[in-house]
Amino acid sequence: MDKDQLLELAPHYLAMLLLVFFILEVSQTIVGQVAFWLELALIMLVVFGYRFIVVRLGFAPSSWE
Repeated sequence: MDKDQLLELAPHYLAMLLLVFFILEVSQTIVGQVAFWLELALIMLVVFGYRFIVVRLGFAPSSWE
């Protein structure tokens, strides 16, 4: 991996991380205490869904296309 590719991917991984924290916070606010397995399922949904959605919207870095 070269430096340019890392610089292109870094904002997407940061956005994914922030989205995970946001989704977990919203789910805990709405539902209350969320079980560990449900939190893990939400994290997996965001992590795998983020790339698919970003590619479909056309905002994906060149290495994801």
